[in-house]
Amino acid sequence: MTRRRWPWPAACAAVAALLAVVVVWPQAFGLSGVYGPAQVVALRGLTVLGGALVAVLVAALALALRRARWPLAAVAGVVAAATVFSAGVLLSRGLSSDSVPRATAPGEVRVLAFNTLYDGAGSRVVADLVTATGADIVVLPETSAATTRQAAELAGGGFQVFHHQVDAGITSATGLLVASSLGTYGEPQPDPSSGLGSYTVRPVAGSDGPPITAVHAWPPTGGAMARWHDDAVWAVRQCAGSERAIAAGDFNATLDHPALRALGPCADAAAARAAAGTGTWPAGWPRWAGAPIDHVLADARAWDVVSFSVLDAAGGSDHRPVLAVLRPAG
Repeated sequence: MTRRRWPWPAACAAVAALLAVVVVWPQAFGLSGVYGPAQVVALRGLTVLGGALVAVLVAALALALRRARWPLAAVAGVVAAATVFSAGVLLSRGLSSDSVPRATAPGEVRVLAFNTLYDGAGSRVVADLVTATGADIVVLPETSAATTRQAAELAGGGFQVFHHQVDAGITSATGLLVASSLGTYGEPQPDPSSGLGSYTVRPVAGSDGPPITAVHAWPPTGGAMARWHDDAVWAVRQCAGSERAIAAGDFNATLDHPALRALGPCADAAAARAAAGTGTWPAGWPRWAGAPIDHVLADARAWDVVSFSVLDAAGGSDHRPVLAVLRPAG
């Protein structure tokens, strides 16, 4: 390649690099909360696969098209480097999932979160999950009051049942079961700006259970990006603002998004157990390809994360249930 021609490969590489950063690390430009990049970066596993395919294709074109060889080779190199970087991020966050521990240690709390998709999973499926996991706290976005109550009964009782629904749509309904062993809790305190039924319950005087926030954040749709961000930020603040707090549910956000970039004193249970790259939605996709948007956050000053499990799809829901096992710190 002559010196006269080298600006073309350099220009192509620069443009490719800018586009690659927007895809694999949009937070570098403050774009991870912007419609488009926010959706793409949530599916990091797919971008890794797509990047690998594009790199191979462009490299093949570089070999076949002699006149455009060096510009295409430069683009292929940039895409390959970006793909390796994104794969490294995915692997560093982890694609593992703990098996559900059988034994329960003193003081241990098991938190199950399961978006049941328009109340579609049904009370029996929920109850079976509660029984199989030994859950003490069960957060159920998109679940009716009737299903929440029936699931508690079918699971053997012993739960205080909470529910909050914003409007007639079942998407705005969120159920919560809290084991009686954690004490007595007061009435739900809803997120005043949420349209999808997020709320917090706190133990009454004389009970020493942790504050619990049931989360269903607005999805990142075209006209609701600010609402999506605010819902997830509120949930994180509920965790960070109270000692021993736990927040769980469908955050509709991953660790790449602004709301979950700074958790303060709280920890993401999946990240603590090298499972934060494991997709929970859509449930029909491979785990490496999906978006890890269902979370359990816990005050890291008060809780150690013993395990985090992304469970198998259940009841036709488009979310996989997740289970975190927490133990008092120290």
